[in-house]
Amino acid sequence: MAVSSRNNSGFTLVEILLYISFYGLVMALLIPCAEGIIKVDNRLEMEGFCQRLAAEVTALQQAALWGAGLQNKLTVDLDQQCYYVYREGKIVKKVRLQEIGQGSMYFYSPNTSIIRFSAEGAPQVYFSVLIKNRRQPQLVKKFEVQPVTGRVVVSEIK
Repeated sequence: MAVSSRNNSGFTLVEILLYISFYGLVMALLIPCAEGIIKVDNRLEMEGFCQRLAAEVTALQQAALWGAGLQNKLTVDLDQQCYYVYREGKIVKKVRLQEIGQGSMYFYSPNTSIIRFSAEGAPQVYFSVLIKNRRQPQLVKKFEVQPVTGRVVVSEIK
């Protein structure tokens, strides 16, 4: 009786197929979870931006109450997809939407692109802008500043 010694230096075809099927199963379970995480991330990114924009508007409104109303303003530029904050007639902040988060948001269809406040803190005009997401087109927020009261309202459009 001869004893044959065999060197196992590689994987068998069955082992390779088991590994491939196992990793395929894991990926099939993880991909839907990853898509849900991306949707939540897009929503949180947009809500964070709306809160940031609301803080800018509120700061301008407070400055108007202290006597620097018409010199301070916020303007939205659709061409460059950014907004500018002016204090005492000079640009103090330029915020581009491409630089925020992953750069997936953009402004769309503003009614009025400039907002200023009177000495009583009331906006001069109704201000409204839509904020959309490129990766998730159904995610649209309407950012508006109510006339007379200056209340900032962010609502989701479906």
